Amino acid sequence: MSIACIVIPHFALRVALLDRPELDGSPLLLGPPQGGRPVVADATPEARSHGVRPGLSLREAIALSPDAIVLAPHPAREAVAAEEIVAGLETLSPAVEHDPAQPGCYLIDLTGTERLLGPPRRVAERLLQTVPAILRPRAGIAPTPFAARIAAHQAASGAIQVVDAAMVPAFLAPAPVSLLPLPPDKLRRLERLGLRTLGDLAVLLPAAVQARFGAKGRRAWELARGNDRDPVRARPRPETVTESLTLPAPAATREMLAIAVTRLVLRAFDRPALRNRHVRQARLRATLEGGQSWEQTATLREPGGHKRLIAALGYRIQGLALPGPVETLTLELSGLIDATSRQELLPSFHSRRPCQLAEASRQLKQRFGTSGLYHVAEVEPWSRLPERRQALIAFDP
Repeated sequence: MSIACIVIPHFALRVALLDRPELDGSPLLLGPPQGGRPVVADATPEARSHGVRPGLSLREAIALSPDAIVLAPHPAREAVAAEEIVAGLETLSPAVEHDPAQPGCYLIDLTGTERLLGPPRRVAERLLQTVPAILRPRAGIAPTPFAARIAAHQAASGAIQVVDAAMVPAFLAPAPVSLLPLPPDKLRRLERLGLRTLGDLAVLLPAAVQARFGAKGRRAWELARGNDRDPVRARPRPETVTESLTLPAPAATREMLAIAVTRLVLRAFDRPALRNRHVRQARLRATLEGGQSWEQTATLREPGGHKRLIAALGYRIQGLALPGPVETLTLELSGLIDATSRQELLPSFHSRRPCQLAEASRQLKQRFGTSGLYHVAEVEPWSRLPERRQALIAFDP
């Protein structure tokens, strides 16, 4: 079995060059998301050569590299780029795995591709050709996914590194432990213990590693020894509906944004694919004036129609600090199911209490200026916190 891995280091920064190729070769810094601490999230090799490292404050980074260009994260653009890369890789192999926790890393199962595409190295060359060269991809080929990932990380830009089965243990030994799929705190603990390479970890007793680092540590020990039996998992293909809306004027307030979201949801539910259907999850992406973007995801506790979706997205917008005027909105709906019917009361069985409450509210407003009446509204029914599922809203019949 042969596994190929395509790696694009500094993915967010390289994707930014798709729109601004003139910046290629300049020292680039990835800044924090809107409202985050002003620290460096990532830096290209050109910036690292001046001593810039992730975690430094932007002020320190600019002092070390005065010519550095700070770019803001653009999750919407990165999501589109990742989707295009996966789609291109899937033209050569149907088994392509993309780990969202590691942007710019793609595993491809080459089983069965030899007859059509040739030997693994030839296939890897064609895989690299599907990725824009400005992203500086590199490839690795090995009998296991983890070894292929390490080989890709160690390959030069645009190059391919092949690791034979007999070479895997010796090849993995000098690799840094930072390439293990472990949380940052566990990686720091490994380095504090003097375990800086996979070979240092592989010589330890598995019981001792598991006692200190748990099941994830035992899994890391097995990977360091070349034991990786996980298959490449092709991405699921759920049915989705995507709708976009370009605003006639940038929306700078939450009220304007809420109106635009409502219109976008109604347009999506007018499509034949959503006729008499409910949705489980909605992903809202916004492109801001100046090229930035943000993304919000709303997951309904129970699948619902357009009314519940508008309410859920409206709640998210109310708690959002707008980083800038919104120019374009994109809504992606997933988890589509057939709508279930609900038995409603017959008209003669409706309570008369709403009419009485409306009259009482009117009289209270005339006397005090406000009725002081509230009703319970469902705002975030999917939340695990009971106090966030509902809210008191002023009663205004």
